Amino acid sequence: MERPAATPWGGFRHPALIAGTCAGALVASYSIAVQRPVPEWELRLTERINDVPEAVATLLYPVMQLGTLAGPLIVAAGIALFRRDWLLSAATVAAGLTAWFGAKGVKRLVERDRPRTYLPEIIIREGDGTGLGFISGHSAVAATAAVMAMAALPRRWRWVPPVLAGLVGLARIVHGVHLPADVIGGWSFGILIALGTLGLVDLVRTRSQPANGAAG
Repeated sequence: MERPAATPWGGFRHPALIAGTCAGALVASYSIAVQRPVPEWELRLTERINDVPEAVATLLYPVMQLGTLAGPLIVAAGIALFRRDWLLSAATVAAGLTAWFGAKGVKRLVERDRPRTYLPEIIIREGDGTGLGFISGHSAVAATAAVMAMAALPRRWRWVPPVLAGLVGLARIVHGVHLPADVIGGWSFGILIALGTLGLVDLVRTRSQPANGAAG
């Protein structure tokens, strides 16, 4: 099967606007994350989201795993299998790794605790609730994988990846391991990484075209 033609920036019509919006959201979430004490509204919102029936948390748990490195690997495998776009597939893995380890670096810079420090009664459904919170690595990786998946999908299916990435972030709050600003920061960070990766993919394709043409 012939691979569909690639489109610049993964077919996103306004990548600069998307990037600017995400950069603004990342700065805004950072400004919240560094506030001490943690804003009261964020704590109350966290409690509301966290206080859901156990059945909801159970349903969200498998979706939440898309925020691990399994998410980009699944997307990369799908791109390789169905589109035969090896460059985009490899770029998806690289973007996922960048988001995962980049989020860890941001955590060390910001040093914001997880919800348990500020809400001792919060329901922790995964792990022991310790460690650093901003930004959410799961949210960042899920957002990165979502954008890369959207670049490979037909337009009628492009709504699915962002919905799943949104549920990953929501699940992190439901499971008691992140505050809302952590999740928003993670989403924004992940989208920026994915857009940057798509730009690099376009650059590689552009530079390889003359060589391919000469070979033909």
